[in-house]
Amino acid sequence: MTRRFHLLHLACMALVAASFTIGLIQPTVAAAEVERTKIEEPANPSGRLAISPARLESDVQPGVRTVVRVQLTNEGDEALDVTVSATDLGAASNPQSLASRVEDGEFGAADWFQSEVTDILIEPFERVSFDVVIDPPVDAPVGTNMGGIVVDGSTATGEPGTADNEGVFNIEGLIQAFLTVPGPVKHDVRITDVDVRDSFVVGKRRLAVWELTLDNRGTVNEHVQGTFDVRSIFGNSATKIPIKDTIVLRGSKRVIRIVWDDVPWIGRFSPDVRLRADDAKRITAAGEAVTVFPWWIPLVIAALIVGPALLLWWRRRQEWKTYLDDEDHGADDEWDDDPTLAR
Repeated sequence: MTRRFHLLHLACMALVAASFTIGLIQPTVAAAEVERTKIEEPANPSGRLAISPARLESDVQPGVRTVVRVQLTNEGDEALDVTVSATDLGAASNPQSLASRVEDGEFGAADWFQSEVTDILIEPFERVSFDVVIDPPVDAPVGTNMGGIVVDGSTATGEPGTADNEGVFNIEGLIQAFLTVPGPVKHDVRITDVDVRDSFVVGKRRLAVWELTLDNRGTVNEHVQGTFDVRSIFGNSATKIPIKDTIVLRGSKRVIRIVWDDVPWIGRFSPDVRLRADDAKRITAAGEAVTVFPWWIPLVIAALIVGPALLLWWRRRQEWKTYLDDEDHGADDEWDDDPTLAR
C-alpha cells in the first residue's frame, strides 16, 4: 500500500512538472492592447490614412527592447482594412529620394520589429493606437540598421485580412526606422559632384539649377546641412541658398537639387558649397559655373558685326544704281584720240 502511494505521488509530481515545463516552452500571446478613439468628422473627408510617426531615428542597444507607439487615423468616410508588417529598407533607386522597401537589405532590420497588430479594421473617422516592439539581437552590428513598418490599407468589404476585401482604393504607407547601434562608427560623407542641371527663363524670372551629389561611405546615416554660396566672376556673393537638414543613408548616394530663381540678367556665376555632417567636420567643394545672358544679346552682336558690311554694300549698290540710271553717263566717257582736233 505504501509502495503504491509513493508511486502515485511520484506520478503526480511528474505530471505537474511536465505541465509546468510545457507551460514554460509554449509561447503566450497577450491580447493586443489597441486603443480606439473617434476624431471630429471634417466637412470634406480627405479619405487619407494618416500614419504617425512617419520616421524613427534612435540609438538602440543590442538585446535591449524598446517600444514605439504607432497611430493610424482613418480620415475618410469608409472603413479600412489595414495590415501591418515589417520590411527591410535600402536606398531608393531615385537618388533624389531617401529610402524604399527592399528584400534582404544589406543593413536590414526587419527582424527587429514585433507589432501587436497585423490586421485591423479601422472605422470611418477613427484613430487606433498600438505598440510596436523593437528587439535588436544581442549580436546587432555597430552602425545604422534600417527597417520599416509597412501599413497597407484598402476599403473594407469583408473581414479584416480576407480575400473579400478587394477594395475600391488602396493605401500604402511606410514608417521608416533608422536604428543605430553605438560603437566605433565611421563618419565619411563626401561631395562628389556639383553640376549645372539647367538654366532658363520663365516669364520675367531667370533660373539656374544645380544638382549636388553626396556620397556616404561611412557606417552611419549622416545629417547634412550648410550653404550653397553662388559667387559672380568678380568674387562677390550673388546669393546664399541654405541647405536644410538632409539625411544621407549609409552606403548610398543622394542628390540635392538647388534652384536659384533670381538670377541677374547677365553674368557668370560659380557655386561654393560648404556643409557640415554629424561629426561637425566641414565639407567643401566648388561647383560648375553657369553663364547667363539674354537671348537677344547674340542677335545684337551679330547685328554689330554684319550691320556695317550690309550698310556699305547697300550704299555702293545705291551709287551704282544712280549711275546706271543717268541717261548722259555715256557722253562723259567718249575719248577723242585725234591730236589734230586738239585746241
